[in-house]
Amino acid sequence: MINIKSLLMKLSSSVFMVIAITFTSCAQQQNKTEQVAEKSHSQIGTVQKIKIPVEGMSCSACQSNVKKTIKSMDGVSAVEVSLENKMAYVTYDTLKVKPAQIQEAINNKGYKAGKPEKDK
Repeated sequence: MINIKSLLMKLSSSVFMVIAITFTSCAQQQNKTEQVAEKSHSQIGTVQKIKIPVEGMSCSACQSNVKKTIKSMDGVSAVEVSLENKMAYVTYDTLKVKPAQIQEAINNKGYKAGKPEKDK
């Protein structure tokens, strides 16, 4: 009889602990979700599209290198690089990256980036 009582006590305390942990983790997850939502609402920048002339590209590997360099930047959402037009078309978040930073990244790879212009 004592063994059954002891077993029931252990089982009920284990169940209670599992329930307590579940509620705690759910509350923490909800709090994190609310914090992320607040942060995203307060930090929504505007999306801009620009085109940047790029000199020094002579092959598809150059084109790919410029595209990969720009795409890896935080805040850049889309990049197209035209070897024919010698132009990079970039869509980016104005709060996370500036056109001058994109231009500098291109120049650091050994190409010459021209003045960024708004793309229509």
